[in-house]
Amino acid sequence: MDSIVLNSGLEAIATRVDGSLKLTFSTPELDATKCAQLFQLRRKEVLMHLTTGPQITARQKSELYEAAADLKDIKGKSHSQRLRAVLFRLHEQQDSMLSFSEYYSNCMELIINQIKERLE
Repeated sequence: MDSIVLNSGLEAIATRVDGSLKLTFSTPELDATKCAQLFQLRRKEVLMHLTTGPQITARQKSELYEAAADLKDIKGKSHSQRLRAVLFRLHEQQDSMLSFSEYYSNCMELIINQIKERLE
């Protein structure tokens, strides 16, 4: 597992429409090795442990190991991104009179309803 430890400051927190948060951190000036390590983590899901304390407790270590088991590589597109891209190509091929956002919304409703019909 790749790992890098950095001193950093949390500069900003912003909420997103989907309920997630966007965090902005700054670091002191980094040497080339640390920068290279950081860039290797680009486009990957990473595990963050934030603390203002000088040491990591046994409980925190345990939580880190548990959370690390769920990490995944996100170089490729997510399933929803892939579906949206495929629907966009279908929209283009069908020369639909609808805008893509309307077309996408209609297609997603059809898919959702087909799956809902399978529920008991």
